[in-house]
Amino acid sequence: MRQLIGKFEIADSFGNKKSLKVFANREEGTVGFSLTNKSGTSFSISNMQCGWRGPHLPDNTYEYPTNKALMEAVKEAVNGGVCKVQEEKLFIDVI
Repeated sequence: MRQLIGKFEIADSFGNKKSLKVFANREEGTVGFSLTNKSGTSFSISNMQCGWRGPHLPDNTYEYPTNKALMEAVKEAVNGGVCKVQEEKLFIDVI
């Protein structure tokens, strides 16, 4: 079952703020993302340009023993792109 495990408030160098929601399905081992602005407009995850000078966004849950570890990997990837994490919230820590 796909669950919302956390949310990041991010901003680019121009101060444009967006919300990145992180979803995980531990049964299937998949990770999903949703990037929106305050008004709810959706954006492509590639707009964050993760992976060009830092790690890529995680694409499976098998490498991470906890949701907190998964969120730390997402934070590292986001900060390696053109956006920076302003605030984070973990909703579900227990697997």
